[in-house]
Amino acid sequence: LRGSCFIFSVYQTWDEGLAITAAAWARNCLFEHNVDLKDVRRMHATFSSVGENLWAGFPASDFNVRSAIKSWVDEVHQYNFDENSCSGVCGHYTQVVWASSYKVGCAVQLCPNGVKSTSFASREGAIFVCNYATALRGGTSLRG
Repeated sequence: LRGSCFIFSVYQTWDEGLAITAAAWARNCLFEHNVDLKDVRRMHATFSSVGENLWAGFPASDFNVRSAIKSWVDEVHQYNFDENSCSGVCGHYTQVVWASSYKVGCAVQLCPNGVKSTSFASREGAIFVCNYATALRGGTSLRG
């Protein structure tokens, strides 16, 4: 996961601090957003905001970084560029391609006892957490 992620003609570079925060949250094996997102200083010392995408699945052996990110990017089909609106779930997509999201840090966690708040909470699974700086905050600044 380290290095640069080339997404929609703009580079996002790896941030170890965001990755550490993602790993710490992923260790909870909980498919819910980090409660500290509301207190950005607890997420990262230098960014004004941090966004987050989550993916969870089972069996854990099915986890693949590319397919997890693709599941977020595939939400593009629900995004209306002319109206800057969404006809369903597309917040994961917009966070990935948001023009001001120039840093990313991710982590995957094996959850032998399951990922809480999922339909497979009693089965071994995996959770993948990506944190982005800066976070998606209104406006129309998508890269494309």
